Amino acid sequence: MEQENQTNATTFDSLVQDRQLQMLKAAIPYINNANQKTMAFLIKFMELQRTVSIFNNPGASMQICSVSEDEEPLPLQMLNALREFCTEREQETIDMLTNYVQMFSAYETLFT
Repeated sequence: MEQENQTNATTFDSLVQDRQLQMLKAAIPYINNANQKTMAFLIKFMELQRTVSIFNNPGASMQICSVSEDEEPLPLQMLNALREFCTEREQETIDMLTNYVQMFSAYETLFT
């Protein structure tokens, strides 16, 4: 299960990685030991360059579409995004937190 979650890409990962970088990463175990470290550093450097490029763009924003810059993202949306990368036990904890938040939200709506 954990291995399955590692193949999921976050929004951020999809911005800094592409098919070519994934191919280079897949090739690392097949390169001789002396060059593996160099290749791994090169790949991470390329990802770092792309990250810097993304945030140097004045219009760059990684916020979810439904949230304006004035608002903060909803905790439930964040928990649901995190849930995809959690173990089964962590997912249960997130589900429990989500249920509490929804319950208190319903309570607040009914009694205010």
